[in-house]
Amino acid sequence: MSSTYVVIVLCIVVALLILMVGKLKFHAILALLIATITLGILVGTPLEKIPSTLNSGFGSTCTSVALVIFLGSLLGLILSETGAIVKLTTSLVDFCGKKRVLWAIGTSACILGIPVFPDTVSLLTIPLCTNLAQQTGISMMAFAAVIQVSIVTSSLVPPTPGPVAGAATLGLSLGEAIPWGILVSIPGLIATVLYASTLKNEHVELNVNFLNQEDTKDKITMSLIRAILPIVVPVLLIVGQTVTGVLLPGTILASVMNFIGAPLSALIIGCFLAVFLQVKEWWKREDVRNDWISKAVIDCAGPVFITALGGSLAAFIKSAGVAETLANLVVSAHIPGIFVPMLIGILIRIVTGSNTLAVTTSAALCQPMLETLGVSTLAAYLAMCSGGVAFSHANSSGFWLTCSLSNLDFKQGLRSVGGSTLIGGLACCAMTLVLYFTGII
Repeated sequence: MSSTYVVIVLCIVVALLILMVGKLKFHAILALLIATITLGILVGTPLEKIPSTLNSGFGSTCTSVALVIFLGSLLGLILSETGAIVKLTTSLVDFCGKKRVLWAIGTSACILGIPVFPDTVSLLTIPLCTNLAQQTGISMMAFAAVIQVSIVTSSLVPPTPGPVAGAATLGLSLGEAIPWGILVSIPGLIATVLYASTLKNEHVELNVNFLNQEDTKDKITMSLIRAILPIVVPVLLIVGQTVTGVLLPGTILASVMNFIGAPLSALIIGCFLAVFLQVKEWWKREDVRNDWISKAVIDCAGPVFITALGGSLAAFIKSAGVAETLANLVVSAHIPGIFVPMLIGILIRIVTGSNTLAVTTSAALCQPMLETLGVSTLAAYLAMCSGGVAFSHANSSGFWLTCSLSNLDFKQGLRSVGGSTLIGGLACCAMTLVLYFTGII
């Protein structure tokens, strides 16, 4: 195959994926399946080998991420059902004071974005923010903007599906992905809060359905420690596994950490901690023992299938040598390799509206070409995840959810939600480029 043909085929497949998800409103799973099979046919894969290649890529990816994504989904569900999300948010507001309430909400959203889907963060925090807007006089445009920090960490820090899938596809350990993802998220948090501050005087009629309700804080009796431990402990265990493996290889401590610090074990511990610390007499409750599990399975099914189909797409790209051809073209054009995963992430995020799809597809497209591009797996991971943040607009379900709950019209939503995700994403991209060009990653 000529390089020109390879580029045309790849553009056709990406355009087809974007058309199906962005314009025709196909579900991402069906769109990825069709795009993957189309790629396999166009690159000349023998027809009889297409099903086996599809299943092979799907299965190998599913093996490494399915349980992790399920447990991350379950942990987020528990934190939502027990009120831990509200407790964390209200505690930070009390600590920071009403003058710095945007920093409190932004920090809370940043932390909650690690185990909880951004839509859930918005759903549970906007009622609180509406009452804070009434008390402080700060516009809901500012609050809606600052809540979008959850998209930053949900795109960069496992165990949400996008970063889990991206790290698995690239072969990057979660022990590396988590601390570096948190580091790159910090400029995204700062930039988003600063941008939100410019909107605090914009007039928005408040959603009366959320006003004058019984004080939520009176309903949450758990301490802040009980609310936050199930989030912090798994992160520390996963990072600790990597640290002890490097500093104390072959020791008993390293062996223990290899077990309890494995992402699967760490998330199981986090889930049990959440139940034990936050649910009274959980063993007597049918909803805790069964219903929450069933709901978590349903919630994670879509992300698991999207992630696994990303593995199928990667399998066809590898088998046909598409990535090597494309990478050689980039190298010959003297474009720094770091921009390839970043720009692909931005493009797919903008057109499809899904940060998860942006990260998983970028990883599938870029993993086979990293060696030729001269980009490390860590640099590529941070680049594509940062690109996946920017930006939310009319084709994103989260955009409309936030706008409707915050009582924003389309133009206000575009300035608030769209502007904050754009600024936050670009800040993360800038941080990644600084780390890359200074030789740190």
